Amino acid sequence: MTATATERRTADGLTHPWPDDRYEVRCDRESPFTGSRDRYHYAKNAVESAKALERAGLARRVVVVRLADETVIYDRVGDVNLPPESW
Repeated sequence: MTATATERRTADGLTHPWPDDRYEVRCDRESPFTGSRDRYHYAKNAVESAKALERAGLARRVVVVRLADETVIYDRVGDVNLPPESW
């Protein structure tokens, strides 16, 4: 589970123990559901989550994006599957 922006803020000025999210899993789902976005700190967890969503048939398209530069690191439909050293 990752912390939301509100959970990261503390009144006492201490930094939050959770690291910043660096990857996002974006899902396009069938109607009546729209889509979803989940954030992860580690690329491995994001890619594993995306593949699990595809295997379960819970989304018609799943994309993993590196937030720092909006680079797509995994997209089966778009034929993108960067090697781990490029994440």
